[in-house]
Amino acid sequence: MNYIEEGKKPPKCKSVISTPEELVEALRPLIGQTIPMTGKSRTDGSNFRKIVTNHLLSNYMPEAADEYEIVPPKQKGVPAFLREYIDTYIVTTGNSYNLQVWNRNPNSASVQVDLKNGETLLASDVRFVLGKINADNCIESIVVMTPDYIENRFGKFGKPTVKQQLIISNKKREYIIRDGGMVIADSNLPQEILASGDETVNADVSIKDEPNKVLPIEIIDERISDKLIGKKLDISLSTKQRGQQLERMVAYQLGYSGKQDSLEGGYPDIRNQMLEVKVQDSPTIDLGKYSPQFEEQINDNFTTRTIRYLIALTNAMDGAIDGLIMCPGEELGKSFTYVAEKSFKCQRSIPMNFFEEFKGQVVFNP
Repeated sequence: MNYIEEGKKPPKCKSVISTPEELVEALRPLIGQTIPMTGKSRTDGSNFRKIVTNHLLSNYMPEAADEYEIVPPKQKGVPAFLREYIDTYIVTTGNSYNLQVWNRNPNSASVQVDLKNGETLLASDVRFVLGKINADNCIESIVVMTPDYIENRFGKFGKPTVKQQLIISNKKREYIIRDGGMVIADSNLPQEILASGDETVNADVSIKDEPNKVLPIEIIDERISDKLIGKKLDISLSTKQRGQQLERMVAYQLGYSGKQDSLEGGYPDIRNQMLEVKVQDSPTIDLGKYSPQFEEQINDNFTTRTIRYLIALTNAMDGAIDGLIMCPGEELGKSFTYVAEKSFKCQRSIPMNFFEEFKGQVVFNP
C-alpha cells in the first residue's frame, strides 16, 4: 500500500484521528532510527515526513473521508499528512530553531478542509511533529505540539506583510442566503462597552469618531437587515466604490447623518461602531492590511478579532444584496477560509535547548 498517497486523504471525521497520547505512543519506536540526510532542507524534511507517515499509517490508518473539500486554492498551506492532520519538521543544529509555516497562520481559526459532515479542519487544529536529528543522523527526540501551545510557550508567530483575503465558497454563500443570513453576537467584549438596545446614535457624531459604546451586533442586525436586503449597489462602480456606497447605506440606517463624506478608508470603516463593511460578489474578499487571522490591538477595547464585520452578499449581475453576514472577526475563519494574494510564511523561533531537554523521548506539549 502507498501510505504516502493515503496520507494525503483527510480523515472521515475528527474522532478517528489519533489522540495526542496515541501519537506519542505510536512515534516512540522511531527514536534512534537513522534518517538519510542530504543537507538540503526540503529533501531532508520530506524524508522525515515519509518516515513518520509510513510508520504511523502502517500501524493505524484512520478511515478516509468519502467526500471532502480542500478549501485553500491549490491546497496552499494545507498539511501534506492530512490523514492524521500533521505537519512534520526536522530540527538539526544551532542555538535556535526557526519554525516556518507557509501560507497559513498556524493558530488561527481558518477552514482548511471541509469534511462535508458538519465538521471542518481548521489551521489551529494541525499537530506539529518536530524531530530532533543528532550528529549521527539519528532521530534523537520527537516533540508534538499544538499551535496554541507554541504561541503560549514561545510567543506569537510573526505576521507577514501581504494583503489578506477571505474565501466564501459559493455553497456556503447559498446556504447563508437561504438561511436568511448569518448573525453571531459579540462574545469577547466587556459588557460596559455595549450600548443598550434602546440607545440611538447622535446624528452629530461622525462614523470616524472613537466610540464610548457600540451597539451589540444583534441590535445592528435589527436596525439594518430588513432595510438592506434587496437593495441594489451600482455595478458600474468598482468594488471599493460599492463598498463605500454600502458603508453610507449602513451608516444612514444606523442613524448617522446623511452627510458622511469622510470615507477615507480607515479601519474599521464605521469606527464609531467598530464595524468593518465589505461587499462580496466573488468568492474572494480583500481584507486589506488588517485581518482577524492575526490578532492586533486596534484601540483599548478592540482587537482585529473583536472588530465586527458586516459582509453583504451581492448579486454580481444586478448588485442586489441577497444576504448579510454580521459577526465578530474571530468568527469568520470558523466558517470561511483566510488566504493571501501571494505566498507567505509565519515564523517562530524556538530555543534549541528546549529540544535537548527531551533527548530519547517523544513528548506532547511538554
